[in-house]
Amino acid sequence: MKESFFKLLQNEKVRFLIVGGGCFVLTMVINYALKYTVLTAKPTTALIFATGIASIVSYILSSRWTWQGSSGKPTFEQFLGFFIVTVIGIGLNALPQWVSRYIFHLSYPNISFLAQEIADFIAGPILGTALAMVFRFWALDRFVFKGYEARKKAELHEVVPFDSEQKSPSMPMDEGSVPPVQKTS
Repeated sequence: MKESFFKLLQNEKVRFLIVGGGCFVLTMVINYALKYTVLTAKPTTALIFATGIASIVSYILSSRWTWQGSSGKPTFEQFLGFFIVTVIGIGLNALPQWVSRYIFHLSYPNISFLAQEIADFIAGPILGTALAMVFRFWALDRFVFKGYEARKKAELHEVVPFDSEQKSPSMPMDEGSVPPVQKTS
């Protein structure tokens, strides 16, 4: 049981979801604190600020834990890539709430205050977070932390082990098989 739990934690997707879940809670706390105090008239701005703060925490946790073995030490290029992906993710996160409020006019006095809050919660924290989460995992894994690249390289080494002296893949041979013909130019 204990080993299976630790094996599960080796999966980048599981670690990404754990970091994301913690940052989601942080986003909600900050969002509602801002929305009901200093940004009462600007709910989308409150969500953007909250998501931005949680994104900084996410960078620290992602670079040090989620993708710890994929790309080595954090670099400036990695931080810049994370920043660009995060800005796009924040936009994707805020887009459904913005559409809900300003295109569909799902806000008080057009609808009740309770309906407005339900619409905000479904559009921003639920739909927006889901949209941003899928994009962020794909983009961070592919372009920033190079987890996809590291997994492909590991798979290649498992399927075709590299011979360090030949600087090329060494092909295992079965009994009776003919070695591959090498092309010469």
